[in-house]
Amino acid sequence: MTLTVLDTVAVADARNRDGEPREDRPKEAEKALETEEVRVGFQNGTPLLERDYSDYPTGEDIIRPEAGDALEAVATHDMVGTVADIAHELRAKESTVETALGLHGVEPPTDGASFDVVDGDEINVPLHGTIDTDHLRTPLYEDGRLLEHLYVRCGFGVGEIRQWLEAQMNHGRDPEKARWSVTEDEIRDGLEAVGLLEATEAAGVDPANEKDIRLGGTTISNVDESNRSSSGGLNVSVSDFGE
Repeated sequence: MTLTVLDTVAVADARNRDGEPREDRPKEAEKALETEEVRVGFQNGTPLLERDYSDYPTGEDIIRPEAGDALEAVATHDMVGTVADIAHELRAKESTVETALGLHGVEPPTDGASFDVVDGDEINVPLHGTIDTDHLRTPLYEDGRLLEHLYVRCGFGVGEIRQWLEAQMNHGRDPEKARWSVTEDEIRDGLEAVGLLEATEAAGVDPANEKDIRLGGTTISNVDESNRSSSGGLNVSVSDFGE
């Protein structure tokens, strides 16, 4: 892993923010929080139909006569290019979609351009790029490198880290799978565990314990001991997430 130096001023500022967003953060970080985009897939971004997902016809229900308008609206949507896209949006089998299209007299999509199903194995980290989640700790909100990058370098607040993580992990997720979620308390505990927030009793970290994993001293042991440096700042591995 490549080591970069995070100065103590940046860490002190992060602690003083107490989980709030940073005001002077990069524009790319701001843009990364704009998650209300249109994506194909049930409960994935903004619905393609002009209704809540709870009002969607799904599964075998798309064969019913009253579902014809909804099926046609999805089939003709600009984001939809294949029968598989319709199946993902309406949480139905492709064979059911094909049957419903025939029954309702709706032409199937013809451009063949389908969306990519990420299913949580990759995330697009602002100011860094796409990384495989296999290179991060499980659960993600306990990975000190990722938390440092999002909280200090990107300037996200605790609530924004939760928002960003959930949007990334659920992007393209199979609609049959449970939604990935995290709480703000879990993120705050993770930040406290690596010293980017002042530890509380609830975090179970003893600031007086010299063997704890906080960043409270002049160095951070967030990498292998063999890579440890003794420079004046806080040594954090962030430019390479395990690649």
